[in-house]
Amino acid sequence: MGCINVDSLPVDQRIKDILKNRGIQRLNPPQSEAVEKGLLEDKPLLIVSPTASGKTLMAELGMVSHLLNKGGKAVYVTPLRALTNEKYATFKDWEQLGLKVAMTSGDYDTDDYWLKDYDIIVATYEKLDSLWRHNSSWLKEVDYFVLDEFHYMNDTERGPVVESVAVRAKRRGIVLALSATIGNYDKVAKWLKADVVATNWRPVPLKEGVLYTSNKKKDFIVLYKDGSSKKVYGECPIVAYTLDTVSRDGQVLVFRSSRKYAESTAVKISQYMSLVKLDNKKLHEVAQKVKEVEDAGSNEKESLYNLILKGVAYHHAGLSKGLRDIIEGAFRERIIKVIVATPTLAAGVNLPARAVVIGDIHRFNRKVIGFTEYIPVMEYKQMSGRAGRPGFDEYGESVVIVRSKSEVEKITQKYLNSDVEPLESKLGSESAFYSFILSIISSEQGVTEKTLSSYVQDTLLPKELAKKYYKQAISWLMSNDFIGQKDDYLVLTRFGRRISDLYLNPFTAVTIKDALLKSEKGCEIAYFHLLAYTPDGPLVSVSKAEEDVILDELDCELFIEEPYDEFELSNYLSSLKVAFIMRDWIEEVDEDTILGRYGIGSGDLRAITDTMDWLTYSGYHVASVLGLEEHEKILEKLHLRVKDGVKEELIPLIRVSGIGRVRARLLYSHSIKTPEEILMNPEKVKQLLGPKLGEKIVREAARAIT
Repeated sequence: MGCINVDSLPVDQRIKDILKNRGIQRLNPPQSEAVEKGLLEDKPLLIVSPTASGKTLMAELGMVSHLLNKGGKAVYVTPLRALTNEKYATFKDWEQLGLKVAMTSGDYDTDDYWLKDYDIIVATYEKLDSLWRHNSSWLKEVDYFVLDEFHYMNDTERGPVVESVAVRAKRRGIVLALSATIGNYDKVAKWLKADVVATNWRPVPLKEGVLYTSNKKKDFIVLYKDGSSKKVYGECPIVAYTLDTVSRDGQVLVFRSSRKYAESTAVKISQYMSLVKLDNKKLHEVAQKVKEVEDAGSNEKESLYNLILKGVAYHHAGLSKGLRDIIEGAFRERIIKVIVATPTLAAGVNLPARAVVIGDIHRFNRKVIGFTEYIPVMEYKQMSGRAGRPGFDEYGESVVIVRSKSEVEKITQKYLNSDVEPLESKLGSESAFYSFILSIISSEQGVTEKTLSSYVQDTLLPKELAKKYYKQAISWLMSNDFIGQKDDYLVLTRFGRRISDLYLNPFTAVTIKDALLKSEKGCEIAYFHLLAYTPDGPLVSVSKAEEDVILDELDCELFIEEPYDEFELSNYLSSLKVAFIMRDWIEEVDEDTILGRYGIGSGDLRAITDTMDWLTYSGYHVASVLGLEEHEKILEKLHLRVKDGVKEELIPLIRVSGIGRVRARLLYSHSIKTPEEILMNPEKVKQLLGPKLGEKIVREAARAIT
């Protein structure tokens, strides 16, 4: 079909003006098809089109035209906080039309009543699910749902909540689901009661290939899907192909299967970057920013500083947000030429490159020790889809590295010439399904079994399996005091209501409840270990050497007994390592020392402390609703200490906004120990913290007291 001119769109002129200010004069083919299929008339749609094909703009047009014509509220849902921030910044344009845009994520124990004044709300799937459980009155006005990155429904961990949100969204309003990769889109669209816009159109054509070693040691051949080929030369295939692209003014994303491989590959590539032209002045400026980041470890900063000077960086979840932001920004500005990343980057923020190198088509399966498996086709499509920068490249290239020519045909057929896996329900586990049932009962504030059964039938689970799990779920939730019956309705008990509001996995709640009910108060390690051992706890890897050390250092009795099962033991040891990390953290052990001692990154430490902050908060509320006062007091204090990592005497100071572990300890060491003492010694505070910051802290102390 043809491309629609912006001027001919049947929308408010102000919408056209905003599009033109962005440089958009015509809609591209998939955008035009979406309009033809009713995007501007509130028709439910499933849009499946490649990365950078303009799906976000389709969502904007759908939301804004609906709000201007019909009123109500629109929610744009994403699977990642980073995407939430990105979309929020994009949607701020529409405030020119008088629409108010807000963003919310995290903090699951709140109804976010303040959102009643906003028209477009950007949230994560988990946050929207949590808000429904809290039954905030403004949610009744939401009648337009954009479900972004909808293929996340295939993810074992995130999929259940994506499906749960989709089930309720299609019952409550108009659904616009977006994805780059869904194989069975006809079936999924029928399930969503939506029409389909499915296209392979890309703004920058993609050239896919497989790279293998020729008969000559330092010659490597790329055989493309279209039958063409080319040679690159160098010490190893990844380095050879990367340097070939960078030497032609391109940027490269290299994907490796592990953090260790990502870091070592980045170092290897950097050793050859003197062969290409770089903007050394700008690279030095970026590297200097890395050194000044506050939320990262010294070793990480030093490592990245040296790499960035050579135009290279690595990127994975172990890095702090501050470091990741700098690396992503410098890559977008074309200063950094190469990022070596783990596959999580492919599913995250928009970061296109001229070329993508997929260094590993196998990965370890953690559930089967010593076993590797092929990555899913969907994961390949997500990574290769990053190739090609609109406005810079005539075409993008993606290459898969294989060991020998004998693998080329097999990998070509498996990845380059096949469709992605079908989207299937991930509610087929007790944990996921029971959480879904609890969520529905909570958000509907009492439902009959018939109504609840209709929600279950609305999932993508096979009907017989859904019936089986439904009966099990009702029985289990009743026997564990989450739900009860009142007349013909299923209702939450006091315990069930609190667990639902806290957004806890029901199995986490039962694990905590059972342990606390049968035990006297324990040591700090015991509480941290219990919380980390639950299904909601953070996971860390434990080497054999670490296993011996942490078991030797354990000097108190735990709530959980050491299991005999190999996989349960692995979880037990992971939880124990988390407990030791958290004890060091709240004892104010230096961050660099913690990172080095436990072999984790600053991003890992942030993720662990964030999760344990939520779990200690949840733990003390579980103890409270059970009337276990001793456990409640201990868990509340641990919660207050976890967020900033402080000893107990600093709790009063960290209640002041802007004061963390370092500033609190500085003030305390100079005999300023409470918010009141901050107010009584303003000049001393300014002297210790600097005039501007000191003045701000004094103001915040006044707020903390009132």
